[in-house]
Amino acid sequence: MKKKLLFTCLIGLISVTSAYAACDGGTEVTNTAGTTFCKSNVPMNWWSAAAWCKANRMQLASMYEMCPSWDGREGVECPELTGKANGYAWSATANGDSYAWGIQFGSIAKVYGDYAMNRREYSRYDGFSAFCK
Repeated sequence: MKKKLLFTCLIGLISVTSAYAACDGGTEVTNTAGTTFCKSNVPMNWWSAAAWCKANRMQLASMYEMCPSWDGREGVECPELTGKANGYAWSATANGDSYAWGIQFGSIAKVYGDYAMNRREYSRYDGFSAFCK
């Protein structure tokens, strides 16, 4: 019985340690829907953001994971992330052939997908952080 209890405790400890390490170099952000994400502490281009998430055993979050109430338009508020973080973050959701949707955090979080968010140009715009799930 003691061995089973010890084994169970070790498994639990390993799980907790793995969950913490998954957001190494980032900050956990939980939206109002209760989903927890990892936002990188360093801004990067879209390709680097996708690679950073993968290195942390996650993937870039989709717009609908980030903002379940999103209606597909640019410039609309994302109430699920309002006041939850600062700066900007990429999503995995494409906007046409060359662009990706993202979020501007702040007192009112907003959805963006304009010319600055070109995911095909490796170094053109790197002011957004990775936002992983």
